[in-house]
Amino acid sequence: MMQLNLTKVDYTQVGVTFPKSMKLLPPTGKKDPTQKVAVADQNGVLQMFGVKKGEIVPIFKTVPGQKISRLCLGGAAGGAKDKIFISSYAEVKGFTKKGKQFLGFDTNLTESIKNMDVQGADLLITGNYIFNHYRDCKDTDYYLCGDKINDIISLPLETVPELTPVLACQDRALRVLQVGGQI
Repeated sequence: MMQLNLTKVDYTQVGVTFPKSMKLLPPTGKKDPTQKVAVADQNGVLQMFGVKKGEIVPIFKTVPGQKISRLCLGGAAGGAKDKIFISSYAEVKGFTKKGKQFLGFDTNLTESIKNMDVQGADLLITGNYIFNHYRDCKDTDYYLCGDKINDIISLPLETVPELTPVLACQDRALRVLQVGGQI
């Protein structure tokens, strides 16, 4: 029987995080071999660092703010998901991979954002029971779910002709929605 001897290596430390608040960014090409990681914590700090030849390379770090509950990646439809989106209470912010904020959007929801997904110009967010769809920061659709929503994804636009959100709910059901109503 083969045994592995594992050792701990600390590359960096971040604050306490919520689930799904760390993402690995897609590689930018052969010119930049740095693997980039974005992490958001409960101190309201978003930071991105790279790992190049086993060394940590800090890319950017925001100032502390409100607790960040979710982090997801987005980008132009059909393109690389290289933009970073974070949610804090009912607000969504977008950052470039260099740390410049390009979006600050207050959703005016009464409950905090629990889950989020971005597909091109479409922003899909949920609270505990409410799903909202925004296109270009304009509220276009909503759905009141009869059960608690645990997560959301949208089917890739390369495989389906239109935006198709999928809600994973507490009752172990997947609710597939269509723009304009529920299926």
